Amino acid sequence: MKKIFLLLFIFILINFQYSILAQQDRIDSLLVVLETSNDDTIKINTLSELSRSHASTGSYKDALKYAIDAQQRSQKINFKTGLGNAFNNIGAVYWNEGNYENALENYFKALEIRTEAHDKKGISGSLNNIGLVYMNQGNYEKSMEYHLRSLKIREETGDKKGIFSSYNNIGNIYKNQGNYEKALENYFKSMNINDENDLILPGNDLSKKGIGNFYNNIGLVYMNQGNYERSLKNYWRSLKIRKEIGDKKAVADSYNNIGNVYMDLVNYKESLSNHIKSLKIREEIGDKHGIAMSNVNIGGVYLKENKFVESYDYLNRALILFKKIGNKDGVKDAYFSLSDLFTQKGNYKKAFEFHKLYFDSKDTLFNEQSSKQIAEMNTKYDSEKKDKELLKKDLEINKQLIETEKQYLQRNVFIIGFVLVLMLSFFIFKGYRNKQNANRSLEKKNTLIENQKQLVEEKNGKITESIKYAKRIQQAILPSKAMIKSLLPDSFVFFRPKDIVSGDFYWIHAIDNDQVILAVVDCTGHGVPGALMSMMGYNLLEQIVKEHQIYEPAIILNDLSKLVMDSLKQTNELTSIKEGMDMAIWKINYRNFELEYAGARNSLYLVRNGKLMETKADRRSIGISLPNSVPFSNYKINIEKGDCLYVFSDGYADQFGGPNNEKFYYNPFRELLTAISHQSMEDQEEKLEKVISEWKGQKSQIDDILIVGVRV
Repeated sequence: MKKIFLLLFIFILINFQYSILAQQDRIDSLLVVLETSNDDTIKINTLSELSRSHASTGSYKDALKYAIDAQQRSQKINFKTGLGNAFNNIGAVYWNEGNYENALENYFKALEIRTEAHDKKGISGSLNNIGLVYMNQGNYEKSMEYHLRSLKIREETGDKKGIFSSYNNIGNIYKNQGNYEKALENYFKSMNINDENDLILPGNDLSKKGIGNFYNNIGLVYMNQGNYERSLKNYWRSLKIRKEIGDKKAVADSYNNIGNVYMDLVNYKESLSNHIKSLKIREEIGDKHGIAMSNVNIGGVYLKENKFVESYDYLNRALILFKKIGNKDGVKDAYFSLSDLFTQKGNYKKAFEFHKLYFDSKDTLFNEQSSKQIAEMNTKYDSEKKDKELLKKDLEINKQLIETEKQYLQRNVFIIGFVLVLMLSFFIFKGYRNKQNANRSLEKKNTLIENQKQLVEEKNGKITESIKYAKRIQQAILPSKAMIKSLLPDSFVFFRPKDIVSGDFYWIHAIDNDQVILAVVDCTGHGVPGALMSMMGYNLLEQIVKEHQIYEPAIILNDLSKLVMDSLKQTNELTSIKEGMDMAIWKINYRNFELEYAGARNSLYLVRNGKLMETKADRRSIGISLPNSVPFSNYKINIEKGDCLYVFSDGYADQFGGPNNEKFYYNPFRELLTAISHQSMEDQEEKLEKVISEWKGQKSQIDDILIVGVRV
């Protein structure tokens, strides 16, 4: 078996080298045509072919040189077909180098010229290329618009290879958006098949390059779904084809993807081996963006192996190169990896510096308005907190100076008094004057102390005002109690933040007149940090439910957890920083009296006829994924008129108080809810307030408290 694999490897390697030689022979032949032909259009078309050939091997400098030459010659003789191709090739070079702004500029020039020339095939190609640039920039709406326009023209003209490319690219958009079902649907449409098992290479009239891309994309989807066996199977298929046709850039991409799969499988040896193969090829062809990405991946593998020196070396190389080519996303990712590295080393100062750089450069998942609000809250809080600390230090220094001066003055008074005893009346008057001067000096110092005290109080006031402003922002976003009452008439919301702003929040959405979704969420932390997390969670819930129209509670939790992990760059490693949310969410259906519930650490209580029934939550949090974690559970519960439903955060049960200064705990909390369930919702809220206030007494509230009760 080993001999068979060895022979297969040698066969693929020979084919790879042969393809490279064949490509060089083609370039040499084109150069001969360029030198010998006297026809201007033939020269221009030959220059375009030379540009594409060099680009396919990663020789972007030569590719750009030939494309610009073709452009200048086409403009001289007004050869529109050649000019459109030249601008398209220039755009392709910039796209491969990650210079998306210049790529778009040239692709649009090509589109304009091809439209004037009524070149339908060229128009569809330009639309396709513009869509690719927008996709790489993360502008999926624009990307989808241009790919659909390209597909329409290709279907009208019967361009089979073009149709394949369009469906393939549309699948890539869905894959990047996390819609894997739609992604696979479009990938299989590109091949006009139902699934990958229907693919028969010899009978397919598409190019091998297209089939290699198809297998690669299928592998990406399976990797994102966690199906690593099928992912590797398709990546190896893609790599084999790409080696056969000598597409160096694509071969490097395949090695990179295989390395990522082995990374997820915790097989660091194989991961490193494949990433190094990818790096060598990318260095050979001058793919700067690819080189930087390989350095990030290799640095990440060394970090997992706790080889900090090697990891820093590769991550720092990536950072320098990303800055050089102006790739902001790459710079951001490099900052995050370097922060993680120094955190694991225990150098928290450097870790904090890189983490701050990461957040400063991060393109957040929030909408523009929320990002502005969060930045405003955080900036005011941090800057004025620093002002307060500086003023406090100044006040302490001034007090020390005054105390020193008092001691010095008292010594002088003692000396003067002693001299007065000796010198009698002559020095009495002088001593009196000195004492007066000393008193005036003390009055000045006391005035200074009073002024400093007022400054500190003013700064404290400004900090409080800033946080109160943040509270107004948070209150404006959260559903009003009037809105809750309109959707759930017989209900209460008992909401008591620990600080001015809260890490707990509630969210509600009416699907129709008979179905309502309610969520109670407890974010990591409280105060300003918790409020930042709560705003992120609120916006992500809006996105999942309202924009994507996902209504099943468990699916909402699964999607929310993935989005939080992606937003905060959290991994499933036990050593990584864990920020997340505990949550209870239900969908109530008044038509059939059915309740669907899912929970992340926060259970659901149902009280019926004086008896409490608990539906326990899954024992993991939103945004924190550990090895072997499973999707959240979805429960369907039949409800009856008069049932009381309660969802809550842990703040009430965890509050310290009572004669022994201990937690309130969940058993007394359940007994309390059972005892008051027959009362009106308003009376229940008042009772909860009274009980926790008496229990807490003069002690501080330790966490945000949130309880929502609904009577069916």
